[in-house]
Amino acid sequence: MGDVSLTRPLYGAMVLRDIICGEQVTISSKPGAVSVMFETREVLTYDRGGRLWALTRDGRTYRRGLNGQVLEKYHAGGTLVRRRLDEAEAAALIDSAAARMAALREALAGSAAFRQGVVAPVDSTVPPLESPDDLIAMLNRAACFDACADRRDRAAFAQVYDPVGILPPDQYMAVVLQATEGCSFNTCTFCDFYRGRRFRIKAPEEFRVHAQAVRAFLGESIRLRRSIFLGEANALAVPTARLEALMQVAREEIGAWPMYAFLDGLTGSKKTAEEYARLGALGLRRVSIGMESGHDPLLAFVRKPATAADVAETVGELKRASIAVSLIVLIGLGGERFAAGHIADTIALLNQLPLGAGDIVYMSNLVEHADAPYAAQARAAGIRPLEPAELTAQRQAIVAGLRFGKQGPQIATYDIHEFVY
Repeated sequence: MGDVSLTRPLYGAMVLRDIICGEQVTISSKPGAVSVMFETREVLTYDRGGRLWALTRDGRTYRRGLNGQVLEKYHAGGTLVRRRLDEAEAAALIDSAAARMAALREALAGSAAFRQGVVAPVDSTVPPLESPDDLIAMLNRAACFDACADRRDRAAFAQVYDPVGILPPDQYMAVVLQATEGCSFNTCTFCDFYRGRRFRIKAPEEFRVHAQAVRAFLGESIRLRRSIFLGEANALAVPTARLEALMQVAREEIGAWPMYAFLDGLTGSKKTAEEYARLGALGLRRVSIGMESGHDPLLAFVRKPATAADVAETVGELKRASIAVSLIVLIGLGGERFAAGHIADTIALLNQLPLGAGDIVYMSNLVEHADAPYAAQARAAGIRPLEPAELTAQRQAIVAGLRFGKQGPQIATYDIHEFVY
């Protein structure tokens, strides 16, 4: 193989021709990650710690979570297919990606044109590209992230974290810090994320050790992250003074990043706007509330310990403190029996809330978990689940009834099948 042909770099990217077996390779360099595209058929993205983050190949996309789970997505017959790779499949994928990075590293390490052609951008307001040696070092970290390294990484994750049950979609790229464990009430029949786990609030000293362990585990991978998410299910249920101490620890150990958290409507209604303002001063920016429905009989049926009035009070206090909210509506909850009330009362509740720009209303199709009581509960009550077309119609009916105006919240999809952390 002769020397490469290099197109002078643009901001954050360079195109190299005839690198490996005549392939054109485009390397995109960003503060949090490096992506490599081979021709137009394959794209591999690694974070700055050298962990594989995403891969696109043969019309399929793969996303690796910090816990080592790999989510595969592709279309078959017009249908989007999503599945978690088993351990052997994930190992093969990670090994093949590492081999690609090793071959590229070797090609560039011996290329005079590459070493002469990588320059800082002319515009001094944007960060410079790496030096050739820095970029080769980054590719070396990626090349070393093979299946063996992945297994070690998964074991390290398990030492640092309890299982991360779920996050709101806008926080999939957060640094999760588990200030609490489990859920403060854990009664919802449709949820199995925290079943069998006792709710516990960490002391500041214990939380500091946890935050330090998270920071050490992430290393340079933290540069891909954007915020702090205080876990687990209902961290804002912690009394305000104790919560302030935990948030201060998070700021000291990770940085003065924006913070986000889950909250239930009942607990949230017990805090005042003044208390939320104190949390906002420490970085709290948006709170995710699983309202599920505005229909009180349905909430009681699924043992949700909050009413529509609780949610309205919680949102009102948060908004008075200038903290944004995201509200999660469960499409299909209660099946056909509760459908009419679910639609009408959810519309009514959402329309009475002071929602605006920066807020989000998530529409999430109900997923009946095998280990959750809901499916058996619904069957025993003779409730028929909604068909896919009925789920779509229910979402459309709720959205059509909303009256937010031009400055209203974002309406978005929350598909828990997409979650991997």
